[in-house]
Amino acid sequence: MDVVDCSSLDEIRKNIDLIDMEIVSLLVRRGKYVQQAAKFKSDYSSIEDKKRIDEIIDKVSRYSLELNFDPTIIEKIYSFLIEVYIQFEKKKFLNP
Repeated sequence: MDVVDCSSLDEIRKNIDLIDMEIVSLLVRRGKYVQQAAKFKSDYSSIEDKKRIDEIIDKVSRYSLELNFDPTIIEKIYSFLIEVYIQFEKKKFLNP
């Protein structure tokens, strides 16, 4: 996870664009697993698992600290991310 010392705003933006492509690819991959998870849920109410959500937020917060980054930012991003995926999974549950 090397961050290069950029010499211009264009170079920074080019690196951010590359990272964004990686992030989108990973989000799509994550979404495909979420889609599969809907097949294993016994009922609609089991989709939103508060204990699992707390575990994920805790895990990514600790990881951000290991990487010397503000965990509050990661917690906010993941809270939103999880909420979006929960809605996606609910839709897949109702329309397999």
